[in-house]
Amino acid sequence: MESETPKLQNPAEFKVSKTIWPLGLGLKVDTISPFLGKYRPYVGQPCQTCTPKSMEVFFYKQYTQLGFRNALHITEQDSRFRGWLVRRLSCIVFICERSADKDVSSDFCQKILKHPRVQSAKDKDLTQDEPVEHAEPTTPRSFQDTTHIEVLEILGQIQKSLCPCLTRIVRWLLVKVLTAMFLNLQLHTGQVATLREASKASPGIPVVFLSMQRSWLDGLIIPFLLFSQNLQVPRVAWESTHCTPLFRTALQHIGAVFLPQQTGSPALSEAVLSVYIETFLAEGHSLLIFLESPSNSCPCTLSPIGHKWVQQVIASLKSAAVPDVLIVPVGVSYELSPVGSASGGEVVPTSSLGALRSLLWWLLPWSGSLGCARVDFAQPFSLKEYLCSYMWRHLALPLPLQKTLLPYILGTRSRMQEEEEPEGDVCASVCKEQALADRFILHCLKAAISCSAAMPSHIMAALLLHRYRKGVSLSRLLSDFPAMTEEVLLRRHDVGFSGQRWDLVRHSLNLLKRSVSLHSVPSHDIYVLCRESQEAAMQLWHQSTSLLSVYLYEALGACAVHAILSQVAMLGVVELLFTQDELTEKLLCLCSLLPRTLLLIPPCQSMYIVCQDVLDKLIQCGLLSMHEDPSAPSACDTGRRRFVDQLLWRATDDVTDSDSDCIEENIKRYYKLGRSEHHAVFFVFLCRLLGPILRTYKQAALFLQEKREFLQETESGYVHRLHQYLLQKAEQDGSFECAERSLAACAVNTFVDLGILSRHLDGSNEPTLQLSETFLIEENCTKLLSFIEQFVVADGSQERNLGAAEDVLIGVQSPRPWEPRMKKRQNILDSFP
Repeated sequence: MESETPKLQNPAEFKVSKTIWPLGLGLKVDTISPFLGKYRPYVGQPCQTCTPKSMEVFFYKQYTQLGFRNALHITEQDSRFRGWLVRRLSCIVFICERSADKDVSSDFCQKILKHPRVQSAKDKDLTQDEPVEHAEPTTPRSFQDTTHIEVLEILGQIQKSLCPCLTRIVRWLLVKVLTAMFLNLQLHTGQVATLREASKASPGIPVVFLSMQRSWLDGLIIPFLLFSQNLQVPRVAWESTHCTPLFRTALQHIGAVFLPQQTGSPALSEAVLSVYIETFLAEGHSLLIFLESPSNSCPCTLSPIGHKWVQQVIASLKSAAVPDVLIVPVGVSYELSPVGSASGGEVVPTSSLGALRSLLWWLLPWSGSLGCARVDFAQPFSLKEYLCSYMWRHLALPLPLQKTLLPYILGTRSRMQEEEEPEGDVCASVCKEQALADRFILHCLKAAISCSAAMPSHIMAALLLHRYRKGVSLSRLLSDFPAMTEEVLLRRHDVGFSGQRWDLVRHSLNLLKRSVSLHSVPSHDIYVLCRESQEAAMQLWHQSTSLLSVYLYEALGACAVHAILSQVAMLGVVELLFTQDELTEKLLCLCSLLPRTLLLIPPCQSMYIVCQDVLDKLIQCGLLSMHEDPSAPSACDTGRRRFVDQLLWRATDDVTDSDSDCIEENIKRYYKLGRSEHHAVFFVFLCRLLGPILRTYKQAALFLQEKREFLQETESGYVHRLHQYLLQKAEQDGSFECAERSLAACAVNTFVDLGILSRHLDGSNEPTLQLSETFLIEENCTKLLSFIEQFVVADGSQERNLGAAEDVLIGVQSPRPWEPRMKKRQNILDSFP
């Protein structure tokens, strides 16, 4: 049941000849262990700045239990009974033996009906209801009965009573389906023990799980995992709002809750929903909310439904309905996500038939396996403490990009500055409530993503797409795979695998068999090539996005360095020095351009702190090093400094080196690049991690420059035309990973925030877009294109056009690292049968 290192169970093998899979390759086969030193990387700890007390109470330097558990492997040891029949019916006995989920109290509806806020909303509807001429008079008693029925209908739209029999049947079927879909479903026993201890330490405090979402099955898997560990099963805030009535009712009977449909009075529906959350949490029930829409896209798309539920939870705590709320971020990792898989099912099924069709597909023998899955629970923290820390900071509203980044792009401002919105009136207070929920969601989503594990298919996809797009030998993959695994562990991210590297590489290639092809060569090696198709590129891109959070800061720094190198690369400079100011300037521009759902900057960090962390990461990985100027005074030399008469107080976000009360001279810091082939290869790899997003922005700017004749168009229509344009460009250069609709929508949202496109709501259900007058001028479109283009490296299919930027990294006199590889690769490809 438990083991210290989770190993792949029954790894699938390629059905190829022995010439394709030789047993030796002249390499020593060693074991990849997910440990550095003595302990596994500790992930998911609370923020020390926002929740220091929660870190002291719920933070454990060592897990009380080690090892992993396959939640799908159920035996007679998991029940109180033994015997021959129990061994064959162990799953049924296990599910029936567990206690039923806790339902709401019997007077739950009466508490909501008698709540003053609901009564006030009912009275407001009574006063606003004007009598109609020639109509029968309505007595107050009959109107109260009507509103009473309307409140019960709204409650019925939100939830229904649990059905224990249906819940047990669904979970038994879920075990069978998940066993057919995945090799195992990993669960860290130490995280479960920590969650159980935190719940015991705070009796009566409700727990709200805030999870990332990779598939609609997450709403069934996470409650089942908590059910299997004898923890309180939460109600699930279901994502889809367009379900059929039968499917909606079935989900509600097994623990799903929905937002009420806007059929009656909006004020009454809002009042019932807020009172429902307050009463639900006051009774000590748990709730599971998904912060993003179910997809594999990057950057992730925040869920508006999850945002609504989070706002209600925060409002419940502010109204003192509950003393506190424990927040538990949840990370989910799949080797192959069920979304967009070969089943062809819906992203979120809206009917019972659609859900049944998607589940039964994986019971068929030809459907194949999706590898392994893993669910991680981060450390709980107090929502009350987070809100107190947030209010104490008095964070102002950030200015839109139209006032900060756009003047810098057009050249009307010489420096990029981080500004904030000044204090405002009532409208600003409403925006502050919105900003509070947004920042809290980004904070929790960052915690959930940081604690999710990297799977072997993620590492393999990143190597094949961003480092060896034109192909690589299997022996090279066998040496690079453990090296990248160690880099992931060094960056304090966990991995969801262990075992011999030969088995892991073969298992990963088997999962990615729709995207790669294997070829045998006369040198008794195997050559791995990426398929040149849209499906292959999209699958590799979706799998590799999980590593973007691991290398995010290094990738930001590499793109900023590339922006500086692109301006001086053709000058033939052997060694180039960068000042800290110009690096920070480029980083501020890049961080402002990229979407916030990609950066996930918590509210406790300013943009300047993030830029300093990026520089520290670049120094740590060896891409940058401090340049010591012999003519400059020593950093420890205080002889040229004079003390002042009064103390110089510093802000809390000041990241200067010294805190002494003396006047410091403005000494510039210089950095230089690492000069080795390893640094050059790693530099290009980091730039290409952000390549699909930045190239999509570049193509969107080109589309804007070519299609400036449109006057007004619906937003969905403009996104569709941009998506078709990206597909056309992908057919020409092979960059299919950029031709994704979610990336096109992300680029449009950024252009709206920049003021390039103006969004109008003319009373219709769908907003319309219109090009601003500023960008009717072709010169401004050219400035926008050149601004984005400076961060973009050459496409993955154009290795010969990397430019002179990499020459600065490895020296002008030395040959480029891709030249000998290209010659060797051509010889290997010529020898193919």
